[in-house]
Amino acid sequence: MSFGLYAYAITRDSAIDLIGPSLIRHRGLALVVADVDLDRFTGLELDEPAEDGPLAVLVREHDAVVRAVFEQEPVLPLRFGTVLDGTDAARRLLDARHEEASAWLGRVAGRREWGLRLRTAAREQVDLDQVSGTAYLALRRQRLTAAEDARHAAATVHQTLAQKVAESTRREHVGDVLLEAAYLVDTDAEEDFHAEVRRLTGELGLPAEITGPWPPYSFTRVEFSDA
Repeated sequence: MSFGLYAYAITRDSAIDLIGPSLIRHRGLALVVADVDLDRFTGLELDEPAEDGPLAVLVREHDAVVRAVFEQEPVLPLRFGTVLDGTDAARRLLDARHEEASAWLGRVAGRREWGLRLRTAAREQVDLDQVSGTAYLALRRQRLTAAEDARHAAATVHQTLAQKVAESTRREHVGDVLLEAAYLVDTDAEEDFHAEVRRLTGELGLPAEITGPWPPYSFTRVEFSDA
């Protein structure tokens, strides 16, 4: 076995109750770490389909620790698989990233991430065998117009929500998904945020899926690239 120091997240140097991981403290910051057997990361398949496979287990463990910190203090989740040589390396990196990490912690303090996915409304099934050529072309034009209207509606939802939150980001989406986005919302504004989501999607007739609250995975970019 070979061991390393696995880094989960950066947070403030405070009294955090964690079972398992520990904190390396330096200049007001703390790195959440645990000793890890590096053999667990050998041969992992990034496209592993199994929900109970080795990669999935490790990812859930990572998220569980980040969430445990998130429930107590602002947190900057680190990239999955960040491993350091030891305590001295951790302190050097905290020192090198001190200004950056402190600024990010200030930005996410008192805020939580919420995800929003908008899909196209289900189409009415049509028996094309019973439709004439002219009617088929009209139906196709109608569907193309509806699809364009739905894309504009999703864009309107995102633009409106983005103006009411601290930060927002859109992700790549495929298939019937019109919008895949994340929003960093002040905790005291979450009720208004959800009410606005319901209002907008209801008025526009867009099926919506809301996920969260999450640690600010989509809004922190501190990485130990030289780890």
